[in-house]
Amino acid sequence: MDTTPVPPSLILLTQAEYLRLRHDLKAAGLDLCYAAQAAQPIRLDWTANLFTDAKFLQQLEPLRPADHSYRIVSVQHSKKGGWLRPDEFTITFHAVGQLREADLEQYLTAHNVQSSTTTPKAMLGAAA
Repeated sequence: MDTTPVPPSLILLTQAEYLRLRHDLKAAGLDLCYAAQAAQPIRLDWTANLFTDAKFLQQLEPLRPADHSYRIVSVQHSKKGGWLRPDEFTITFHAVGQLREADLEQYLTAHNVQSSTTTPKAMLGAAA
């Protein structure tokens, strides 16, 4: 498996980590009120290092909204793969309002919020 570092402008989170971050941000007075779900899921076999898999990142980049304020990405395991078909992952990009972008940046820096290093299936949400 080819590994690639996550682009520094993106923060990739499992569904469980995203929900925890969203809760913490709300407690701090910030709301990820904008979301852009990718029209197509990413189809790829799951690995524990999914977020550094070069094939995953290659499929992710064209799905990214043109507005780069959508930099927090939640990944949910939406469909379990089988013998001849890969797993499917639903990708959603999240952002705060433009007036709160500086506050979000300060929060992310102060709390050292970074992309997940591993992607346990249980934290990606339930696959149907």
